[in-house]
Amino acid sequence: FELIREVKCLERMGFSIPESARIALMQEDKLKTFHRKLEWALKEYDRIKSQVLPLTAEVLKPHFKDMDWKIRPGMRTLTWTSLNIEPYIDHLFAGLKKLQELISVMNDIINNRIDYNIKLVTKTLLVDLPENSSFTVSDF
Repeated sequence: FELIREVKCLERMGFSIPESARIALMQEDKLKTFHRKLEWALKEYDRIKSQVLPLTAEVLKPHFKDMDWKIRPGMRTLTWTSLNIEPYIDHLFAGLKKLQELISVMNDIINNRIDYNIKLVTKTLLVDLPENSSFTVSDF
């Protein structure tokens, strides 16, 4: 966005502006929208990663690796003049949504089903033993 700011300043001072810089200036709103969406996607990815329970971290590694591969084109090959930024962002958002759903379901299963049932079983009295007497294994 430094280029856009400089182009605006040069234009106010009356200097001639190269055509490529003029094109960037005309696309300012679009570029800012892309920038906001990409920033949001990276923050969302960090938020999703923070929800992972240590117990499931190893199982989710392939899913995070897949998401890293979805992010990679934005770090390597895409530029602000690329024509496929919007499909890239849509693909990124779809991947984030899928990952969020997976982690939510896994956390729900662990917290509300497994942990709950384990706590329930630990509270269940399996044998009622008298406190004042003892007996042999065969009597048991």
